[in-house]
Amino acid sequence: MSEPPPSGGAPPARRRPGRAIRAALPPALLLLALSAVFVFGHDRSQFYRPGHHHSISGQGMALAANLSAEHGFLMFVRQRLDADGEPAYVAYNRFPIGTYALVGLAILPFGDSFAKQIRAAGALMLAFFAASAALAWLSLRRLLGRPWVALAATLAAFSSYYCLYYNDMISTEGSSNLFGVMLAFHGMAVFAREGRLRQLFAKTAVAVLLGWHVAGLAAAFAALGLGGELLRARADGSPGVRRALAALARSPYLAYGGFAALCCALALGFNLANEYRALGGEVAPPDLPSLRSLLRRTGADDSFTGAFGIGWLPFLRGQFAAIAAATLPYAVLQRLGHDLLQAYYPSWPPPAGPAGGAAAAAGAAAFGACLAGLRVLPHRLPFAALLLTGWGWTVPFRGSAALHEFEAMFHVGVPLVLFALALLGLRRLAGRRRAPPVLAAAALAALAAFALSAWQMGRVGHDAAAAGRERAVAADAHAIAAIARGGSVVDAAIAPLLFKGHFVRNYYLAGSYIQIGEFGSDEGWRRALTRDFLVAPADFGGSLTPENRRIHLYRPSALQGILDAFAAREPAIRSGFDVHLGGGALTWVREPCGAEDAAPRFFVEAVPLAAGDLPAGRRAAGFEELGFAFAERGLRLGGGCLARIELPDYPVAGVRTGQRAGGGTAIWEASLPAADPRFPLRAAGWDDRLAGRDPLLRAAFEVYLDGRTLTWVRDGCSAADAAPRFFLHVVPLDARDLPAERREAGFDNLDFALADRGGRFGGRCLATAELPDYGIARVRTGQFAGGERLWDGEFAFPAPRQRGAGR
Repeated sequence: MSEPPPSGGAPPARRRPGRAIRAALPPALLLLALSAVFVFGHDRSQFYRPGHHHSISGQGMALAANLSAEHGFLMFVRQRLDADGEPAYVAYNRFPIGTYALVGLAILPFGDSFAKQIRAAGALMLAFFAASAALAWLSLRRLLGRPWVALAATLAAFSSYYCLYYNDMISTEGSSNLFGVMLAFHGMAVFAREGRLRQLFAKTAVAVLLGWHVAGLAAAFAALGLGGELLRARADGSPGVRRALAALARSPYLAYGGFAALCCALALGFNLANEYRALGGEVAPPDLPSLRSLLRRTGADDSFTGAFGIGWLPFLRGQFAAIAAATLPYAVLQRLGHDLLQAYYPSWPPPAGPAGGAAAAAGAAAFGACLAGLRVLPHRLPFAALLLTGWGWTVPFRGSAALHEFEAMFHVGVPLVLFALALLGLRRLAGRRRAPPVLAAAALAALAAFALSAWQMGRVGHDAAAAGRERAVAADAHAIAAIARGGSVVDAAIAPLLFKGHFVRNYYLAGSYIQIGEFGSDEGWRRALTRDFLVAPADFGGSLTPENRRIHLYRPSALQGILDAFAAREPAIRSGFDVHLGGGALTWVREPCGAEDAAPRFFVEAVPLAAGDLPAGRRAAGFEELGFAFAERGLRLGGGCLARIELPDYPVAGVRTGQRAGGGTAIWEASLPAADPRFPLRAAGWDDRLAGRDPLLRAAFEVYLDGRTLTWVRDGCSAADAAPRFFLHVVPLDARDLPAERREAGFDNLDFALADRGGRFGGRCLATAELPDYGIARVRTGQFAGGERLWDGEFAFPAPRQRGAGR
């Protein structure tokens, strides 16, 4: 409480309301701007943004889902079976534990939904991003004493492509790491102004738990601080080397550098000890996977080739090009030409032409201007350390930086310093009276650029087809997890169905998921038969998840009869492999089959009826290449091999397939012509094939029967008509013909999605399905959505026309 003024003294000065409002405006505008990242975000029909997010964010979710005290807080992406058939961990202890522990807490309340868990984790990353920007503003305001300058510089710097595109990436290499850097930077600002070293220590310790990039900031701050003290000691003429060394030993910068190094060593030591324990103590410490990864990324291990061995000149050219792109708000970058200034990413190596050279020159000029301008800044040591933070990581790990464009996010110190210098210069030019409105206008312009950039970024990279597949895979995995929880689940090489994102699969099946290292071997198959469940990409019959669209759960023993079932059918091709056509897919079968038979890569050339259906890059060739390696799409079933891919969803005129040796020479090849009646979808000729026939059902779709092939047809068909899933229930004459798990239900469930068995061609929807070859009493079909039937109908087999219930 304040004491009353002495008698006769002047009354206390009244606080002017206008001054309080002006002081509150910058933080209020900052909060308003940062809300844009939550309001706009990215298209939530996709769980992750395209690109790195499927692998890196999926990996982050897997690490968080597996992290628990039960496993000693070991970070692992999945379990596998070792040589003795015992579960072992696939450790991924390369990062500090803090980010994934927080993600694990964030997703706990949403255990019933993968989508909710992923969005909760993404929202946590957005919160880290917003907090990073807030800390940057607080630091600049403290160091510069100019809240409007701090606001404009912060919003401009955080509106770059790299910050906004990767702000919700679920990884310790993203926003949480950026928050740690900005937290330590704020501690440096407080130390520079007030000398509070303990606060700097505490903030750095928290930052280390969130990511390694703070090590670059801490090392630069300690080294530059010590260097400055040496220069000052020399300028002061302090006598004696011993006295100078004694003074340095008491330096707070040395203490800080040692403390930061100790924090990093403890975090890394915890991880390595966990990894050593998880591997049973049988691996020498230098051979631990995390240390091997460290050696590869620094180039010390020359057994790993590729971008990790990048030369210095292309590396520097790429980094400076990235700095140029990071210096501009995304809205401005779009207007100037995104490809020109993004010359470094996302492809590698960066182009050496005019675009790459211009971008690299612009980035080098921006970085040089920041270094030159440090002398006019008060408390320039924190700014200098922040400028070097990105380099502190990318220089020693230049190969990793070449593959990960999000590393450019940590060059954020360049635009922060550059815009701060420009705004301070603008303030000086405007003069004392005009400076406040000029700086306020600059801050409002930066706010508008930030909001516009966030809005535009929210619409980048949307792929409706990929989003639909992702939702389907998540729904399938949810159904699998509900049945398999508590059992041991073996993976059967389903990564390609998940956008090459095996980390996504690891997350969906976390907890009960076990992978056999060499599933393609006979020994691997024998081990698989000892587990409770097996996950495989197609419904070959006997699926425990008949509603699933892309991946199914089986009892391993249920798959042993697959080869016998295919052996009883006439293949479309007899060659190196038998190739079967049906259900909108091609299946390759060989028995017996050795590892040498499956090793050569398969080529698949699908020729469309209309060249316009091809992706633009394939139209000159005239076909779409759908080739694969057996390890990607194949299963070893006992002594045989089986592989399967889906045909494109456009009408296919023919297919050529085979295998090629390493030199590109075809080992075997064969063609399937357009005349083959087993092609499920050929738009041409459908009117002739159906002419004069009456459908068995007339409902939302007309249903025709030709032999044992059912065809669903609808003219004037919209995407909404095609989206609901079809059900197909087949009742046999003899219940013993049903798979054992379907006998109690009394019918075979052959449900499908239109994209699995057909497609939309112009304004028409078509789908076909082969009925089982046992005696059939009756068939029921229709569509359902949300558990409710939209239409259905039933007919005897064969039968006259019967009318089905309409929508």
